[in-house]
Amino acid sequence: MQKPQVVLIAGSGHGGTTISNMILGQHPGIMATGKLRDFPEGGLFIDGNICSCGEPALSCPFWSEVRTRFQPFQARPEQERIPRLFRIISELSGRPLVGDVTHNVGYAQTLVATPGIDLYLVHVVRDGRGVVWSRIRKDLRIGRLEETGSLDRLRRVVRVSRRWAWHRRRFARLARQLGSKAVTISYENLCRDPGATLRPVGRCLGLDLETIGERLGRGEPFEPLPHLIPGQCRTAHQEGRGAAL
Repeated sequence: MQKPQVVLIAGSGHGGTTISNMILGQHPGIMATGKLRDFPEGGLFIDGNICSCGEPALSCPFWSEVRTRFQPFQARPEQERIPRLFRIISELSGRPLVGDVTHNVGYAQTLVATPGIDLYLVHVVRDGRGVVWSRIRKDLRIGRLEETGSLDRLRRVVRVSRRWAWHRRRFARLARQLGSKAVTISYENLCRDPGATLRPVGRCLGLDLETIGERLGRGEPFEPLPHLIPGQCRTAHQEGRGAAL
């Protein structure tokens, strides 16, 4: 039996992984999902999460069926459990490649070490200044930090910067380990020139991403994604309009 194919979009938090996953999900051969780590107990099905089909994640028919089919395998060893989950998602979606997202190095290492899947890695690197500013903005918005300058804010900047650097080093090491089955892209380049940035990703995955890159380069909206449960970004369905890059 052919191994399930997985493309893992990895990088630091606030680093562009969610939007990269949405972009790859524009290809009919890729089922963009969300963060599948610890499925189904992970963060996909927390209260308030909405699937891109418009249903609450917990009651989405697609994900309900995935959970039902996966339930008998939840207690199995991860080397059996992980391939089974990806196979179920691929079979139900009819898309051969399953797109997963992670900011967790340990989870990425687990997937690399899982022989039952055919793994590809897309390492998304955003300028550290953008990552730090995005994180600080969120902390200010949710009240974790004060608006005025403080020692806590400086400490937070240092902590996020160190975390970003650590993620970059560790995911780069995994990319080297996977060789031709991994590609590193710049988030800033993806925004400036999506066509050129997606070209090596397409070569790595064996898919034609040229049309998607051209569409995004013209500022055209995303096509609706079937059953993605987003992280930092809201889907076009949730916004009530097309989302352009």
